[in-house]
Amino acid sequence: MVGKILETQEIGSFRKPEYLSRKFHTGSESEVEPLKERATIETLQLFKKAGLENIGVGGEMFRWEMYEHFAQYITGLKFYGMVRSFDNRYYKKGSIVSELRRTSSLHGDELDFLLRNSKGEIKLPITGPYTMMDWSFNEHYRDRDEVAVAFGRILNEEIRDLKKRWDAARPGEKFQVQIDEPATTTHPAEMDTVVESINRSVEGIGGAEFSLHVCYSKDYRVLYDRVPEMKLQGLNLEYANRDKLVTGTGDSDRPGYNDIRYFAETEDRKFLGVGVTDVHIDEIEPVSVIEDRIKYVLGIIDDPERIKINPDCGLRTRSREIGYEKLRNMVIARDNVAGKL
Repeated sequence: MVGKILETQEIGSFRKPEYLSRKFHTGSESEVEPLKERATIETLQLFKKAGLENIGVGGEMFRWEMYEHFAQYITGLKFYGMVRSFDNRYYKKGSIVSELRRTSSLHGDELDFLLRNSKGEIKLPITGPYTMMDWSFNEHYRDRDEVAVAFGRILNEEIRDLKKRWDAARPGEKFQVQIDEPATTTHPAEMDTVVESINRSVEGIGGAEFSLHVCYSKDYRVLYDRVPEMKLQGLNLEYANRDKLVTGTGDSDRPGYNDIRYFAETEDRKFLGVGVTDVHIDEIEPVSVIEDRIKYVLGIIDDPERIKINPDCGLRTRSREIGYEKLRNMVIARDNVAGKL
């Protein structure tokens, strides 16, 4: 159980300031590190100004891309060139040529900085094992399942490391980890592999809240069917991308959220982070539209402690100004609805 009513959260990435983007790959480490820290502080301040309760990881200013960041901290991968991920963005795709091993912490420096500079609620997004497997070539392991479990083992090591850092700084407070798995439903026949690798990632780790973030699935029912088997406390999903920009709380008004009924039928314990603002359009959804999206979901899941409110995905595809306005309207809409419960 979440323990808060309609908690507002940021999903992960946020547009980097221009001064950081220009230097991220061209500057020296001594030049770039202070810029990452400056950008993180500025983004945390922006989130606070927007009114977010859960600040996420400060917009992921310490990382450039979700696959490549993970890959640079492990051995066993060989890079052959760049491939396109989405929009006009590219990443270095690795080929697995030997046993995968973690060389050092993926996010330790980032978490340590956040813990020194924020007293707010923090959720740490980490790229999931299935996506790392799906976005890699394999020249070493027996099959895709074995690769996913190998990445799951590495993730388990990383989360244990981060949990120690967290416990030292905030003893007794809940550690939140969001496993980012955009590839989860791209191969429906491999849902056994998804479940196995995610469960391997969190195996034996107590005192933490684990959630799964998936975006832009053709059919979330493939995921909903398997959620009860996952050792997670909740899901953070997109819905606004498929919805109408109109007010109303009827089924025809809110087509993007209809399949939540199926989730409610298959899962009655885990929370659901509901995407209420589209990160792929510059149009800033009116507060009234976001309110009706929240009300519609409350009509399906009548426990507001099981619902979190978030953007569909990370807001790095929008300008910082538009990203802020979307978050601010999201918080206002949530406050308006929550105030009447």
